[in-house]
Amino acid sequence: MNDSPILSNGTAVEGWSTTNRPTIKNDVTSNSLVQLVFYIFYANIFAFGVFGNVLVCFVVARNRQMQTVTNLFITNLALSDVLLCALAVPFTPLYTFLGRWIFGRTLCHLVPYAQGVSVYISTFTLTSIAIDRFMVIIYPFHPRMKIEVCLAVIVGIWIIALLFTLPYGLYMHLEEPYTYCEEHWPNERFRKIFSSITSILQFVLPFFIIAFCYICVSIKLNDRARTKPGAKTSQREEIDRERKKRTNRMLIAMVAVFGISWLPLNIINVIDDFYSLANDWTYYRICFFMTHCLAMSSTCYNPFLYAWLNDNFRKEFKQVLPCFPKAINGYTPRNTEEFQNNKECSGNNTIQESLLLNETHIRTTNPEARELIVHETTTNNMSRDLEEI
Repeated sequence: MNDSPILSNGTAVEGWSTTNRPTIKNDVTSNSLVQLVFYIFYANIFAFGVFGNVLVCFVVARNRQMQTVTNLFITNLALSDVLLCALAVPFTPLYTFLGRWIFGRTLCHLVPYAQGVSVYISTFTLTSIAIDRFMVIIYPFHPRMKIEVCLAVIVGIWIIALLFTLPYGLYMHLEEPYTYCEEHWPNERFRKIFSSITSILQFVLPFFIIAFCYICVSIKLNDRARTKPGAKTSQREEIDRERKKRTNRMLIAMVAVFGISWLPLNIINVIDDFYSLANDWTYYRICFFMTHCLAMSSTCYNPFLYAWLNDNFRKEFKQVLPCFPKAINGYTPRNTEEFQNNKECSGNNTIQESLLLNETHIRTTNPEARELIVHETTTNNMSRDLEEI
């Protein structure tokens, strides 16, 4: 049993830390000013997280052309982040600062369960995006994932998340008359085993898969740029260098944001699981809330990293948001080249189809030039696919 009224959400919902029974003397978070600061942080995370992720879902739902494989994964990530904002962000500080659970027996089971589900969906979706990018860049001539397969993967992610988190919903109980919502496990050994498995599946394994995929993608793009045949103008070299730098920065940011956001809270929860005396430390609660705020802030970064940096998403955002000028009659004309590029990045076409399109439009009688077309088109398609992230 893990006595605790803080809804922890790092390794998933690792429980409720002992902070209210008994009250720790000189606890910093009992100060009204400190609580106000945390309320402001959580309110901002809630507002920006819900707004950004709902906007992502909206622009994909309203435009059929935006419903590609990568964008469907991003939409699934946005849905899980909205769920996380709605359940983890408000309930965690309210329960702790109020000192009791006032939301009823049903929510006592539902809230920690839904929190764990949302974290599983977020991390598994981020992992799926990384694997999809890995396959596209490392194996450019392999057929792209189809929409139907993508939807099946998303459904599978939800089913796995619902099943893996089920014990949290089952073993939460509302205690009277103190109205504490706490975990009651069959035994301590089972709780620790389950907690360890959850930590591995929700953070450790996804982090290493994401890091591995994006490191391989970065190396592949660098090698492709060096081995590309034919002479390039200095202007083209400069464009390629800038593209490579931008791509590498994006990949590093994706790995870093995931690691930095979730690692501190996972460490706190592991310490809480295997060293219960840590709950008696004066600064335990403030450390928890600092790491919890950091983890929840990832719901604000994801729409920026995975959507705003994508040109197609950015165009759709500008059409929806009132702060940007609208095109005439809500229509933005697109030239033939833009349409072709978007078609190549649609997620339903393979690299081979893109090569055929380019070879149809480019006339050449030099066999070496044809090889150059293949290398150039493959590299450009890989870069465009990567920018979809």
